[in-house]
Amino acid sequence: MSLGPKQMEEAIFRNLPKNTGKTLDEWVKALVKSKVKGIKEQIIWLKEQGLGSVQAAFIVNNHNKVENIYDDGDKLINDLFSGENKKYRKEYDALIKKIKLFGKDISVRPCKTYIPVYRKKQFATIRPTKHGVAIGLAIKEAPKSKRIVPPLNNIGSERIIIRIIYNAYSEN
Repeated sequence: MSLGPKQMEEAIFRNLPKNTGKTLDEWVKALVKSKVKGIKEQIIWLKEQGLGSVQAAFIVNNHNKVENIYDDGDKLINDLFSGENKKYRKEYDALIKKIKLFGKDISVRPCKTYIPVYRKKQFATIRPTKHGVAIGLAIKEAPKSKRIVPPLNNIGSERIIIRIIYNAYSEN
C-alpha cells in the first residue's frame, strides 16, 4: 500500500530499530551528543552514520520541532483552495463525497500542492488550477475526449496518465 507523507513518517519511525538498530530517541540522543548545529548539517551527519536521506530528514525535523505540515490535512486543503481557487472548493467537496462512495478503503492524503486519493495505491490526484479542478487518473488507457488531456507533470505518481479539468462555471 502506498503511503502519504504522514504515514511514511510514522512507518519510518516505527521501523528505525529494525532497519538501523536504534530507536528514534536513540538517534536523537546521538544527534545531540554530536553537537552538530543546523538542519542541513544534522541531516548530513545522520547520513554519514548510515541513514537514508528521508530517515535523516524526519529525525532532524522531529528533533528540531519543525512543524509537520502534513499533520493538518484540513489546513492543507484550505490552503490549496484559498485565494483565486476558493471558488472551486464546492466542486472539490462534491467530488470527494462521490469518490468516498467507492468504499470505506478510500483514503485522501492531502499534500502541499495536490491531493492524492488512494485505494491500496494512488489512483487519482486532485488540485485546483486557474481553469477549475484538475483530476488526474491512473488508468491503463485514456479514452478519447476533448476534456481529457495529458497531465502537465506526473503529480504523485507516474501512473497518472490523464488530466480532466472540471469547472462548474463553464460548459464542460
